[in-house]
Amino acid sequence: MNLASDIHELPPILEINLVLTIIFFVFTLLLISLILYLRVHKNIANRRREELDLLLIDFINNYLFNEEFDNSKEIKAFKKKHLKTNFDKRVAVSQILVFAENLKGETSSVIQEVFLGLGLYDFLISDLKKKAWFKKAKALFVFYQLNIKIPMSLVEPAINSNRNELRQQAFLYLLHNSTENPLGFLGKLITPLTLWEQIYIENALKGYPGETPDFSRWIYHEFSSVAIFCMKMMADYNQFEHIPILLKFLNHEKPEIRQQAILSLRQMEISEILQILIENFPKENTLLKQEILKTIGKMGLEKHLQAIAPYINKENGILTVEHQRLARYFNPKTSITENNIFTNNVQRGHS
Repeated sequence: MNLASDIHELPPILEINLVLTIIFFVFTLLLISLILYLRVHKNIANRRREELDLLLIDFINNYLFNEEFDNSKEIKAFKKKHLKTNFDKRVAVSQILVFAENLKGETSSVIQEVFLGLGLYDFLISDLKKKAWFKKAKALFVFYQLNIKIPMSLVEPAINSNRNELRQQAFLYLLHNSTENPLGFLGKLITPLTLWEQIYIENALKGYPGETPDFSRWIYHEFSSVAIFCMKMMADYNQFEHIPILLKFLNHEKPEIRQQAILSLRQMEISEILQILIENFPKENTLLKQEILKTIGKMGLEKHLQAIAPYINKENGILTVEHQRLARYFNPKTSITENNIFTNNVQRGHS
């Protein structure tokens, strides 16, 4: 029986339905076969991972603590016998990271020795030369965790990657592997810092063992995000020697720069800020006017509040409410009604 000729003898509608049914059936079989293959492959990989994990734990423990263990001989034998594939090497890297996280001091140098002896340095260096961003990020993370030096030519391109995860790992590696200039990479940025990257660098700096960097080095960076980050760090690290720069930035052309200058100087409690802010108040936007009011509330006096009262538009509810709150703060005996009368009179006088 010729199946093809039999199908062509069917009415057109039935022929189409039958062909579509056969195609659907074939695709279903292929899909089921793929799912089964992936499940079997995953199960095999999981079993291999479990077996290799146990072998690695036993091997590393002997390497670290068994004085009769021939380290040089055994590490070569283990590498040859058990680390044959990239999968095996990635499992080994993960297990070494577990040991590195839990062992510090002199033992950490032995972990480095195991890592290098198993040939994992070259393996991860090859990952850094590939295009896959996640492999590069993982490699940089491992080198940072194990405190292993690698060529800067493989790290610096990552600081301008379009993947934030890779950028962050590059920042972390460069920061903790620099003895004199941990934030030198800021001068090589060709893309702005995101808020999350600023937070990431800030947290990494807390663990930096060297001397605190001079943040004024990048205060005039072409990207506002870098300048803002440095201004914030000046306040966090009490770099009072840079107060003149921050005061000058209260009149910067960019409002976001002026805002951070206010925040930093307020945090440092620099009273010289008040007169400048009062003079700038009429021409600032609502957000910056709010910051000026907060600054007066923290460091100013009632006379400072009265000085800006004529420039508070009664139609701007946010500023009016904040002004009234501060008026009651400076003069608790003043009632809300009296405050309203005072504010309205000042505004009418201004108009």
